[in-house]
Amino acid sequence: MVLLKHKILKSILLRRTKKGRAADLALPPRIVTLRKDSLDVKEEDYYTSLYNESQAQFNTYIQAGTLMNNYAHIFDLLTRLRQAVDHPYLVVYSSTALARRESTNDAGSVEQPCGLCHDPVEDPVVTSCTHVFCKSCLIDFSASVGQVSCPSCSKPLTVDFTANDKGDQKSKATIKGFRSSSILNRIHLDDFQTSTKIEALREEIRFMIERDGSAKAIVFSQFTSFLDLIHYSLQKSGVSCVQLDGSMSMTARDSAIRRFTEDPDCRIFLMSLKAGGVALNLTVASQVFLMDPWWNPAVERQAQDRIHRIGQYKPIRIVRFVIENTIEERILKLQEKKELVFEGTVGGSSEALGKLTEADLKFLFVT
Repeated sequence: MVLLKHKILKSILLRRTKKGRAADLALPPRIVTLRKDSLDVKEEDYYTSLYNESQAQFNTYIQAGTLMNNYAHIFDLLTRLRQAVDHPYLVVYSSTALARRESTNDAGSVEQPCGLCHDPVEDPVVTSCTHVFCKSCLIDFSASVGQVSCPSCSKPLTVDFTANDKGDQKSKATIKGFRSSSILNRIHLDDFQTSTKIEALREEIRFMIERDGSAKAIVFSQFTSFLDLIHYSLQKSGVSCVQLDGSMSMTARDSAIRRFTEDPDCRIFLMSLKAGGVALNLTVASQVFLMDPWWNPAVERQAQDRIHRIGQYKPIRIVRFVIENTIEERILKLQEKKELVFEGTVGGSSEALGKLTEADLKFLFVT
């Protein structure tokens, strides 16, 4: 494949990339920084316990030879580990955990969470087997596993992704408040505890404002519940921000974008990677904070391109947050491996970047 790319197609294949057209675009420089922090004692104890439990379950699948047959559960284990690194609240007070605790109550009283990310569903889709998922979560899962079956029950997956396009007309999201399904409504705010990542972000925001009093930034996370926790923490410290996620109506989205663009006091845009990673132009911001790594590096590049595009005149700074000695470091190494494969393919197949193979799963779990 590499020989085909460099010896044969190089002379007849024309690719217009941002890097190749840098002189014409005249974009400002982009600096990508990897910030590494360590969990505090309580966070580390919780994460280690969860990791050992997850690894034990993973090993049983290997011994039984049923690893890929249990892909959905392994995907779930990975999600919980990634959430625990962001903040233990994301696991302890998840919608799924709440539903289990209230299983004896009327099922209609608990909003059904996404079966993959365990957050309240964004842009919901219902499968033929009546399981509910975020539209983007289900698409990502299907791409990563390379097959089309329900992550919850493994039945053949049948779903109309266009059937819920009008779901945006109803939204529980508001600009000034939080959704009724927000994680903030499930925790005791009087006893609210921050996390290593939230404190690291607050520090970076302080540095940004000290360097440039007019600077603005976009904060990306794949978990809307984590964005809610960040939002609450920033509000407590007097930092004005807006939030965008897939549960918001188009009117609410436009209002959030307009406020961030036009209000000089609104410094931070909290954005779900599912909802804001593509199709947005936010060159009013000059910094991007990526709170959690994803094994598909193309997803992160798309998020960075929200501000690094025509119309941007300030130097761009990207900060990627990673916690040492956790699953996130292995995800970073997996990104690097996938980038090498990506560069060696003709045209760079994004499908190869998003797919998690059996070898990838073993790399993430086996120490």
